[in-house]
Amino acid sequence: MTTTVAMGQALNAALRDALGADERVVVFGEDVGRLGGVFRVTDGLTEEFGDRRCFDTPVSEAGIAGLAVGMAMAGFRPVVEMQFDAFAYPAFEQIASHMAKMRNRTRGALPLPLVVRIPYGGGIGGVEHHSDSSEAYYAHTAGLKVVTPATSADAYSLLREAIDDPDPVIFLEPKRHYWTKETLQLPVRTEPFGTAAIRRPGSDATLVAYGPCVAVALEAARAAETEGLDVEVLDLRTLVPLDDRTLTASVRRTGRCLVVHEAQGFAGVGAEIAARVQERCFDALVAPVLRVTGFDIPYPPPLLEDAHLPGVGRVLETLRRLLPGGVEQRPRQVASAASHSTDETFHLPDLGEGLADAEVLEWRVAVGDTVQQDQVVAEVETAKSVVALPSPHAGTVTALHCRAGEIVRVGSPLLTVTQPAELAPDSGAVLTGYGTKGARRPAPASTTTTAPTATATTADPPTRPSGTDTRTQLDATADKYLRSHRDTPAVTIWADADATNLLAARAAHGTGLLPLLAQACLAGLAAFPELNARVDTGRGEIVRLPEVHLGFAAQTAHGLVVPVVRDAHRLSLDDLAAELRRLTGLAREDALPLDHRTGGTFTLNNYGPLDVDGATPILNHPQSAMLGVGRITDRPWAVDGRVEVRKVVTVSLTFDHRVCDGGTAAGFLRHVTDRLVGGPGS
Repeated sequence: MTTTVAMGQALNAALRDALGADERVVVFGEDVGRLGGVFRVTDGLTEEFGDRRCFDTPVSEAGIAGLAVGMAMAGFRPVVEMQFDAFAYPAFEQIASHMAKMRNRTRGALPLPLVVRIPYGGGIGGVEHHSDSSEAYYAHTAGLKVVTPATSADAYSLLREAIDDPDPVIFLEPKRHYWTKETLQLPVRTEPFGTAAIRRPGSDATLVAYGPCVAVALEAARAAETEGLDVEVLDLRTLVPLDDRTLTASVRRTGRCLVVHEAQGFAGVGAEIAARVQERCFDALVAPVLRVTGFDIPYPPPLLEDAHLPGVGRVLETLRRLLPGGVEQRPRQVASAASHSTDETFHLPDLGEGLADAEVLEWRVAVGDTVQQDQVVAEVETAKSVVALPSPHAGTVTALHCRAGEIVRVGSPLLTVTQPAELAPDSGAVLTGYGTKGARRPAPASTTTTAPTATATTADPPTRPSGTDTRTQLDATADKYLRSHRDTPAVTIWADADATNLLAARAAHGTGLLPLLAQACLAGLAAFPELNARVDTGRGEIVRLPEVHLGFAAQTAHGLVVPVVRDAHRLSLDDLAAELRRLTGLAREDALPLDHRTGGTFTLNNYGPLDVDGATPILNHPQSAMLGVGRITDRPWAVDGRVEVRKVVTVSLTFDHRVCDGGTAAGFLRHVTDRLVGGPGS
C-alpha cells in the first residue's frame, strides 16, 4: 500500500522488519527501549519484540560499541544507536581499533556484521556535541562502510542492507530530515551500496551532495534553472564504497563539479571528491572543482547555525562562479569534426614590470561568441594599471576559464576558442605594447558596390564618388563610454560656491587652481571614503580602495587625456602641484608613462578651460565617482544680507548610486565646496 512516510518512520519500519526476519538482529543503546529513542526511531520495538531484542544500555558509548563488537563476534547482528553524532567520539577507539580491524585481523575468517546508527548534522537548533558532521572520520577509517540516506526510500533500503552486510557499517542519519515525508510503498529496495543516484539530470554542472545536503542541492538546482542553468544533482548515498563510475560519468558530461556538505571544508569528504574528479576528469573539466561546506570552526550556537550551514544562497552563488554569466556562458558543442577545427587557448600574457598576476575586471565576450583576431576580449587590472586584452586567436569562444573578479596568475588560461582549420594558428597580437612582435592585424572590412557593367582590376586605384559619407571607425574609448553609460546607475548633483577665497589662495601660494581643487577633492575623499571605490559586478560586491590614485583632465594637441597621480593622498600641496605640472607636460608631449595613464580610482574634471559651467559626465569605468568644476564667473551673490558681484563656481559630483546614497554624496560635495569657500586649511 502506497502511503506518505517520514524518514524516521522508514527507519523504524526497517528495524522492525529486520528484527522480524532474523532473530540474530538485536537493537540496543541509550533510551532506545521504553522511550523509543530520542527521535523515536525505535518506538514500539521493545513492546513488539521484547527487551532481549531491543533494550536500553548504560550511558557509556565505549561500552555500547565494545558490546556490539563482542556480540557480532558471537554471531549476533547488533544495531546500536548513538543518540547524537558527537556522543560517538568516546566510542571511537572501539570503532577504529576493533570494529574496523577485526576482519583484517583474522584474515577474513571472522566477519563483523554490525551497524552503528548515528543521527548527524545540524538544522535542528542543537547545541555543541549535538550537530556535528563526523563522516570524514569514519570514511577515512579503512574497514568501515559509511552510508547516509537522503530519502525515506533509501533510509529503509540502505538500513536493511546495512543490517544484512557482513562488515561493520556506520549508518549516518540526517536528523533534520527525520520528519521529511515522501510517498512510497514499504517495504522498498533501492540501489545497493556503492551506487550513487542522479536525483536531477542536467547538462551544465554536476552538484554532488549526500545526506542532509541533497535537499539543499535540489532546491539550488531549481533556483538555478530560473537563471538558465541546467544543473545535475548527484546523491552519493554511500561514501564508502564510493560510486566513482557514476560520479566520473556525470562530471564528464557537464564539465563542471560542485560538492556540498555540512562538515568543515578542510580535509572533508568534499576534498576527496574534488581530488578524484581532478584525477579522473581533468581533460573534461572547463572550470575548477569547487566546494560549499560548513566553516572550519566548532559547531556554532543555534542562532548562528543558518550562517554556518550551506544554504541555497551559498550554493547558487558558487554555481554562478562555475558558470559566470548564466546560460549564455555555458560551453556549446562545435558542430565540425576535430579534423576540421582546432582549439586554441589564450593564456594571461606577461604584463611586464615584474607583475605576476592580474584581476579580471570584465569579460567582453561570452561562450558561443565569435571573436576576431586582436579583438579585445577582457579587461584586467594589475597593480599598475587597467589593461585591455586582445585575443591572439580568431574563432568561436568555447570556454571562459575564470570569472570577473578573479585573480589570475600570468600563464593561466583565460579563454579557449575553436578555430576553423583555414585560420592560421599564429595569428594576432598577444597584447599591444607587451611582447607583440611582428603581430599582424586583419585588414578592416570594406564594402564595394559594383554597377552591373563595371569592371574592377587590381591595378585600378580606389575611387570615392563625390558626395558620399565619410566614415571613421569607433575606437576602444567609445565602447568604454557605452559600457559605462549602460551598466552604471550614475547620478549627478551640483552646488554653487563663492570662489573668492579660492582665488586669493591661488595668489597667495603662487600656484594654479588645479592643485587647490585637487587638495579639496582629496580632503573630501578622506572624509567620505565610500566614493573611492569600484563595483565588482561578478561578485556583487563594492570594493573600497585604500589608496587614492587621482585622475585629472588635461587638454593636449591630441585631445583630452586623463593622467593619473599615483597615491595623491600622500602628497603635500606643493608636491601635488609639481606632480600635476609634470604629468600635464608629459601628456602634451605624448610621453605619459603607462602607469600614469590608467588605474585611477577617482577623477577630477576641470571644465573651466572649456568655458562651460558644468556637465553630467560619463564615469571613467571602473571608477565610481567624478568631481567636476566649471568656469569661475561674475555672478550676484548674497553676502551678509546684501547682494554683491562675486566670483562663483559650480561644482558637481557624478557618482555610481550603488556605492553610496544621496546623503553621502551630498556630504562629500558640501565638504569640498566648504573647503573652496573657506580657502586653504579650512
